Amino acid sequence: MAIKALKARDLSIDKPVEWHIYDGKGRLLLKKGMQLRSKRQIAKLISLDAFRRVGELENDNIEIDAESISGALSPFDQIEKVLNYLDRLFKIAIYKPSSPQRNLPEKFYELSRGIIQLCEYDLDATIGAIHFGSKYDYTVIHPLHCAILSYCLAIKLEITDRRLNSIICAALTSNIGMFELQNKLIKQAGPLRPEQRAEVDKHTMRGVVLLKRMGVIDKLWLEVVLQHHEKRDGTGYPRKLKGKQFIREARILAIADRYHAMVAPRDYRVGMSPTEALKMIFQERGSEVDKALGSVLIKEMGIYPPGAIVELANKEIAIVTRRGKDAMRPTVKSIFSANQKRYPEPLVRESANDAYKISGLCSAPKTYEHDLYKLWDYDLK
Repeated sequence: MAIKALKARDLSIDKPVEWHIYDGKGRLLLKKGMQLRSKRQIAKLISLDAFRRVGELENDNIEIDAESISGALSPFDQIEKVLNYLDRLFKIAIYKPSSPQRNLPEKFYELSRGIIQLCEYDLDATIGAIHFGSKYDYTVIHPLHCAILSYCLAIKLEITDRRLNSIICAALTSNIGMFELQNKLIKQAGPLRPEQRAEVDKHTMRGVVLLKRMGVIDKLWLEVVLQHHEKRDGTGYPRKLKGKQFIREARILAIADRYHAMVAPRDYRVGMSPTEALKMIFQERGSEVDKALGSVLIKEMGIYPPGAIVELANKEIAIVTRRGKDAMRPTVKSIFSANQKRYPEPLVRESANDAYKISGLCSAPKTYEHDLYKLWDYDLK
């Protein structure tokens, strides 16, 4: 079968690709129907010598070498690897931060670049994974998810590569100054005790001190960590900055931090749905949340982001898997029929079709166990 090298002009943002796309080594990068979200993603594909196969049909059986995709095709495998690596990195950073042979700043930069590649590969699946559980502690899950959300905002604002790396490193290390306290708070239903409040208020400053001991000299990285709990009205901490003193990169992390804190479950409560969290961010624009960035996040995520559980007009229960051009009409996969019978395989539904229009949020039956690989078409069985 003949192949055709792809040029930037062959690819469009927010439009489903018309063919399966492969890299120069023949590995599947994007399936037909997936969408590109930024010029950056297009440039990445071109740099990988992307091509399509001329005459390949939609239902062609694509044989995939499992070994060649173990580190590339599944974002969920990559997320688990990142969480495992981040967990180990935190233990070194907190308990042996000044050990010179560790070269911790560069390790965080490497991790940042890996997260960027993960998001560039399949952002919808990566966002979807944020909204499902993991075996790792909140202290590890939260920074990774903040990094992914920060990417979503930063890429839409066309922030440069260098500054994007600094933002993601800051997201990964933003709460390093209260690492041990954080896991206690996730289990605590009541308000903070005075001594806990004092520790929380100081954690950004402690984080910067710890990062400097690790050898971090990136001024933007350090400043974003220090500022990510400031507010433009001057009511934040630790320095009560106002207006433009609160830099845009820190505001990006601040809104990412707030969103994930709302959707993440606690021992004493379930997390908000993605849609409910976005609604709250919309209501808080201009007060708790930066007005412009709140709008960008809502527009980028959609009213029903990937991972949201919804009820359709035909009473099926479905999970949103792909954002669409219309924020109200994403692609979903039905997992339960109208009479609460689970489908053997998730069924693709286009919510732009009136029969499958989203009628609102709902919850999956308690017996349901999600399979991210099937939901986002990474199941090789």
